[in-house]
Amino acid sequence: MKFSKFEEYTLSNSGIQAVKTFLNFSEQNNIDITPHEETENKYKQIRNIDIVKEFPPLLFSVKFDKNKIHSLSSSEDIKHLTLLDGHHRFEHLKLYEYDLLVPIVLISEDDVKIESYNSRINLQLEKFIYVLEENNFEISNSSKYFLTFDGKQYSNQKIDNIYDLYNFKRKLISEDLIAPAQNDIIQNESTILDFTPIKLSEFFKENYLFPPKSTWISPRI
Repeated sequence: MKFSKFEEYTLSNSGIQAVKTFLNFSEQNNIDITPHEETENKYKQIRNIDIVKEFPPLLFSVKFDKNKIHSLSSSEDIKHLTLLDGHHRFEHLKLYEYDLLVPIVLISEDDVKIESYNSRINLQLEKFIYVLEENNFEISNSSKYFLTFDGKQYSNQKIDNIYDLYNFKRKLISEDLIAPAQNDIIQNESTILDFTPIKLSEFFKENYLFPPKSTWISPRI
């Protein structure tokens, strides 16, 4: 897809170069968009164009050299965008097909940093450890796929990929054993749980979305 124009965009608290443009999500844009997380239905039940007009820009990454992102021009044919921030807004826009140009911000994939989105443990640590033991997790530093809390790393030797690890996170969420905890808010560290961070390349497994609040991505809008 060719965009009509790009303008420089400043990301708060970041020296990363970005550009801003606009996209109408109701049209067939001949562009592939990859989300990576499920949502929690935040905007699904409300159709209101005034709310949409107040949406902050959605943040995407593109396969483009980070030192040349400002040289993007209307002649550039962009075929793929990876959604970094704005999954609820994106889902809402797709659901109701607003005929509206929506602001989006593009950064280079080279500038994307991904951390595990913090989770808060909702029960006593001793009981949570018992849950882990029931699911064959034990203290171990030998696996690439693990969860960490209270200064200890736990892994399950049968889990050998990032998707099975985050399926276990989905299970913990569904049983209300953990809940999201923003990374930029100070928490009680002993009750904060982190998983192996997801790599950008792991977003692209066909027909797979990670659980809600799996990634803490910077820069942020």
